[in-house]
Amino acid sequence: MALTLTMGSALILGLVSVWLNIERVDKAYDLRPMEKRLDEQEALAAKLEVERNNLLSPIRLRELAQKYGFGPASQGQIRRPAGKAKPQ
Repeated sequence: MALTLTMGSALILGLVSVWLNIERVDKAYDLRPMEKRLDEQEALAAKLEVERNNLLSPIRLRELAQKYGFGPASQGQIRRPAGKAKPQ
């Protein structure tokens, strides 16, 4: 009786172990496309950050201002809404 119970328990534990391993492999296959998509989005974010920094660079803004005839604001041209702190 004890031998039969031990053999049954061993069989059940073995089957559960195999089933868990199969589930782990399935989850790994599901995870691979998500990791690829995350890597692509991180690469795109890095490229967009570089492009943003390029577009907002002082040298480029200065060149665009000269091209369109803009210059520094003179006294009285800058208006700030009441109640907002002055930028530092």
